[in-house]
Amino acid sequence: MRPISRFTAWAATAATAAAATVALTGSPAAASGGGYWSTKCDEGRACIKLAPGRPNPAGQFWNIDGCGYHTINDYYGSGYAHGNAFEVHYADQRWDRVEAWTSRGLDPNNRVTGVTVLCP
Repeated sequence: MRPISRFTAWAATAATAAAATVALTGSPAAASGGGYWSTKCDEGRACIKLAPGRPNPAGQFWNIDGCGYHTINDYYGSGYAHGNAFEVHYADQRWDRVEAWTSRGLDPNNRVTGVTVLCP
């Protein structure tokens, strides 16, 4: 039997971790800790709203807790900064910025991989 290369072992581990993440989230949108789903963007929060056609029984808005980088993995159509500005990072390495106390459309066809909430 041939030994498994380090790359093959790494790829298998990464695929298993990704599958476990999808299985454990149990919702159409995956976001790491540091936030919660709601039917609205709460005061003082940075929020992103799921893209049209992406239902979530807990609500369409992911309300982000705290400053810094937060891992996200889904498609979003709008960003709302009810407090600090934040940057939305896409899978294709592009990004959008939502200024404090504003809202704006996001690219609903580009997977969001993270959000950085900018705090003074």
